[in-house]
Amino acid sequence: MMILKRNLILCVFFLSGLAVKAQTHPDFLISGQPIKNGSANGIGQFASPSLTGVIMGLANVDADNYPDLFLQGDVRAPGTYLYQFKKFSEKGEPIFSQGKKLKLPFEDRGENKATIIQTPDKEIHGFWRFGGKLLKTAVFNKSTNTFEKLRNIQLGGLPWGLSTFGVIKTLQGKYLFLFTISKENKAPVKMAPDSVYYTPEGFWPNELNEVGIYGAVANSLENLTKLEAKPLTSLDQTYFGISGYTGYEIDGEQYLICGTRMGNLHAYPVKDEHLSPTKYIVDQGHILQRSPTVNGYVGYFKGSGNREGLLLSGEGGIVFYRNTKQKDKNGNLVFENASAVKQENPVLYGGSLVVPSLADWDGDGLIDMIVGNSAGNLLLFKNGGTNPRPAYQDPEFLTAGGEKIHVQPGYREDIQGPHEARWGYVCPVVYDWNDDGLPDILTGDSRGKFMVYLNKGSKTEPKLEVEKPLFIKGLNLHGGWRSTPGVTNLAGKDAYVILDRDNQFHLYYKIDAFNLSDGGKLKLTDGSFINGHRRSGGQVGRAKIHWVDWDGDGVKDMLVGTGRGASIPNPTTGLPYNRKKKNEGAAVLFMRNAGTDANPVFEFPKMMKFKGQDILLGAHGCAPTTAYIGGDGKSLNLVVGTEYGTFMFYDRKDLSWQ
Repeated sequence: MMILKRNLILCVFFLSGLAVKAQTHPDFLISGQPIKNGSANGIGQFASPSLTGVIMGLANVDADNYPDLFLQGDVRAPGTYLYQFKKFSEKGEPIFSQGKKLKLPFEDRGENKATIIQTPDKEIHGFWRFGGKLLKTAVFNKSTNTFEKLRNIQLGGLPWGLSTFGVIKTLQGKYLFLFTISKENKAPVKMAPDSVYYTPEGFWPNELNEVGIYGAVANSLENLTKLEAKPLTSLDQTYFGISGYTGYEIDGEQYLICGTRMGNLHAYPVKDEHLSPTKYIVDQGHILQRSPTVNGYVGYFKGSGNREGLLLSGEGGIVFYRNTKQKDKNGNLVFENASAVKQENPVLYGGSLVVPSLADWDGDGLIDMIVGNSAGNLLLFKNGGTNPRPAYQDPEFLTAGGEKIHVQPGYREDIQGPHEARWGYVCPVVYDWNDDGLPDILTGDSRGKFMVYLNKGSKTEPKLEVEKPLFIKGLNLHGGWRSTPGVTNLAGKDAYVILDRDNQFHLYYKIDAFNLSDGGKLKLTDGSFINGHRRSGGQVGRAKIHWVDWDGDGVKDMLVGTGRGASIPNPTTGLPYNRKKKNEGAAVLFMRNAGTDANPVFEFPKMMKFKGQDILLGAHGCAPTTAYIGGDGKSLNLVVGTEYGTFMFYDRKDLSWQ
């Protein structure tokens, strides 16, 4: 009875009424494919085509008087796409179509950051960065969905190479190109890859990188072959980077809007091709707006009527800030808070590097998904269908203590330094941790902290308290970053597994809701410790641990989600590193418990396979979890969160391991 009570992920029994309902409900789970969004009207949250979807810009491709979206993938999933505007949601967010992949006049590797602009004669010009001082440009052919007639534009006047760029059309009818230029920084401390060097006083030893804007003006885009840039601002406008540029006009005034890596949204008044000191985009409480994701690639959406505003993409999807067309007393532009951009018939999407945990969150007998992501949020995907035929809805942000959960390591707490300040990498597991019959959430994250959110609500109305740390011998538990703790009941005791300072799998047992005792390192059958990675620094940790009796022998095993650099259980023969493909490698490993729940001992890991092929899901990582959902409704099936923000479903009958 104790195991049935505590293991909220696996032990779900179906009412006969739910099984009858499942016969008529659409199947959003197809083995070997991403789970589809289960919204009844077929409209769901926009799913980016890659780890980071980059807005190139908006242009009217068809004749509906509303702009369509050009979006670029990144190096993890290259591609350039056109999403056509379809309509508005009830809340006023733009709804776009599925993307059409466009052809470029060169190999599209996702490395050449791009922007587009539409001229008064409706021509759409694309621009791509090649190195630090060269752009290439081509014109979009609507009939063939192809960019054609590629030519070079040489860049002069830049002190050194640009990072990002954009172009806007001025009120005078000219074209203002913008280039992000970094301040020249001295680096007294030479950094090794994936290592950090805070000073004894806790400061980053080098100056934090700052950037500014150079600009160049072109009277026409026709036959443009050279641009001569000059400074438009000092090189201290923001930390680390300006992600993208777009223009906005109101009442004869023009603004250059910039998204930044750290999240602030700048609005520079543009006067005669010069930039005045920056204003900002603020909310209706006159506080600076901050993008909900890392980076901010921007585009201005304006159609007929008053439904206009700013689109912003980053690592975590696309949002829309509706424009109030007002200013505050300081001249800042007032926009409403961000809401999710929508799409027709999308796959289920939760940001980037999603980590799912399957559980009945609200006591209705249906398996929901609690999900963490790289932006640092915890999300609820409610099941609007049945367990045999789940229909997962758009995500809802979970709150703790009345505030939206948004883990941010900030200046000091990320292993890779202040430039990683906005990556939270929350990795949750749902479990009744304090034995009160309610599901709690235990997490790892980018800080290497291991926290618990206790549920003090009711069975049907969960209510989380603020995060609190777990302690070992009175000191807060610290371990490998970006890891999902493995939480289960072993032989009547609540067990907790993470990667320790040696990057080895380490077992702890619960004393009470906030304190653990040391159970020692886990071992293989040959007595050796289980190592997690072949490299040091920022490559350690990252394991997503899920306990489950996978082979049905009555003893709990571990499924471990990895990145491509993991080498479990040792650097020389470990998986998946020593068996991965060149550019892929995020894998699910089956670690069979050859011992008992009381004394677990593990066999050498085996690669999980789908229809005989290794499951390989990108580079950064993947996150497995299991439940009796989908398929025949009776089998324990596998769901894996990916770096692209999707959730792969695998029917048990299609899986093997060796």
